[in-house]
Amino acid sequence: MEEDVKSLRDYLDILWRRKYWIVIPAFILMIGTVVFTYSLPESFKSQGLILIESQEIPQDLIRTTVTSYADQRIEVIKQRLLTTNRIMEVVEKHNLYLEQRKSSPITAPIVELFKSNVSVDIIQANVTDPASGRAKKASIAFTVSFMDQSPRKAQQVANELVTEFLNENARARTDRAQDTTQFLKLEGDRMQKEIQQTEKEIAEFRDQYSDSLPDMLEYNLNTVQNIQEEIASIQNQIMVQSDQMTTMGLQLSMIPKQLTGPTSNAAGQPSASMVALQQLRAEYRSMQSKYSANHPDLQRVKREIDALEAEIGVAASPREEVEMQLTSARSNLQTLKQRYAAEHPDVKAAAAEIDRLEQRLSDLPEEMSDEATTANGSTNPVYIEVSAKIDATEREIGRLRERQAELREKLAEYENRVYQTNQVQRAYQDLTRDRENKLAKYQELRAKQLEAELAQTLETENKGENFTLIEPPQVSNEAEKPNRKKLIAMGFVGSVGAGIGLAILVEMLFGGVRGYTQISRIVGKPPIVVIPIIQTDQQKRRKRRIIYSLIVLGIIFGLCAIALFHFFVMNLEVLWFKVLNKLSLL
Repeated sequence: MEEDVKSLRDYLDILWRRKYWIVIPAFILMIGTVVFTYSLPESFKSQGLILIESQEIPQDLIRTTVTSYADQRIEVIKQRLLTTNRIMEVVEKHNLYLEQRKSSPITAPIVELFKSNVSVDIIQANVTDPASGRAKKASIAFTVSFMDQSPRKAQQVANELVTEFLNENARARTDRAQDTTQFLKLEGDRMQKEIQQTEKEIAEFRDQYSDSLPDMLEYNLNTVQNIQEEIASIQNQIMVQSDQMTTMGLQLSMIPKQLTGPTSNAAGQPSASMVALQQLRAEYRSMQSKYSANHPDLQRVKREIDALEAEIGVAASPREEVEMQLTSARSNLQTLKQRYAAEHPDVKAAAAEIDRLEQRLSDLPEEMSDEATTANGSTNPVYIEVSAKIDATEREIGRLRERQAELREKLAEYENRVYQTNQVQRAYQDLTRDRENKLAKYQELRAKQLEAELAQTLETENKGENFTLIEPPQVSNEAEKPNRKKLIAMGFVGSVGAGIGLAILVEMLFGGVRGYTQISRIVGKPPIVVIPIIQTDQQKRRKRRIIYSLIVLGIIFGLCAIALFHFFVMNLEVLWFKVLNKLSLL
């Protein structure tokens, strides 16, 4: 079956044939639209314009503590103002929505109705970023509006909202600056207490390890070096004194302990010849340990001793000879013990020689003397003098050894201090490093606190970014809603469209079969003959009159529609420029 495709003429025939289905419903709908439009309640809008002013003082000098964008702050303030409690306060204060509140005690619909009547619109402009030099969108102002059926109430509520926006912005910025300052102050005080506690720990640590602190390391090292040098010096002195005592011991071993023969004068003092004899004997004993028996010097001293003994008529007794040898052997043993250990062969040989001499001395008979004896049993002044020097040297060596022992104890103490310094230094550095870190953090917090105080002064004196009301809300003389003119215009267009749609629907349901084409499509063959509609002259004149009337009515309707669009919807010049702008963008 061939598809039923209608041409434009077919549609025009349909519209002409169903003209009453178009005109009557369209007329009824137009009347209904006008009645409905004028039955809607009026809503008046009052709006205030607030300018977003930037900070007066350059941010390079004083940096504000409020870092959020203006859009974000405006939205935050809006959410704070549009809470249920604050909305209901405003509603009750201005006696809004009286009928709704009487009909229902539920506040949620009233709150939603109030929110729907509040509008906050941000105005942006293209600006150039001074940092990057690029163009960007920046918020320069925003409007706060409120709609109500009463223009006076709309102005009052809008004025209160604008005031709340301004106050809330100033209060939020001031509170933010105060909170920041207070936070930094508390953090600075807390850090100060931590620094004081750390300094107290450092002081206690220094008291506990005052001798081993890193600051004392150089002093302790110098002291250790001085003590070591002093110990070495004392050791040298001891060795010198020991050598002297050994020498004096050898001399003493060669000096007879008792003075015999006619060698003393009336006062009991030895004569010069006797003293010379004793010195020669001491020299001879000393040379015996150095030279052989055939040495010329030794032979010369022996000859002088023999001559002097022959002159003064004295000679050493066998016991004195053994005692002198025993004294010399003891001195030799003492010298060897200072150089070698007790197991050394020389030390053992010297000890055996002393035992032998002691045994030999014990075998000799005791010698009796009629002369007076001294406290140590010696009557020889030279012997007594040398013996006294030996005793003094021994006491000096003892004193040096005591001093050496004291220095060794002191050295051990200072070496222990140096050893502890490495262990103390680690803990001490941890404490000092902790204190330095806290001190740096404390100084940083105090510097930020000063900056925050400046920022607080900046916000208190309204020198920062500020909202300025440049156009307060006014009482509107014209309703914002409904836009009756626009609604009527839209109603007219819709009414005509509805009529056309209704006509097409009726044609589709009750259209029937008309015309040569439809009959040929249904029958499958063209009709044998087509008899056209024969119109009289009167019918032709009436048809032309109707056509002319429709053309005139269409022109009038088109002009009226253009006029309505121009005066109630949009200025035609504005529309023209918008069309040109769109075309240029394309």
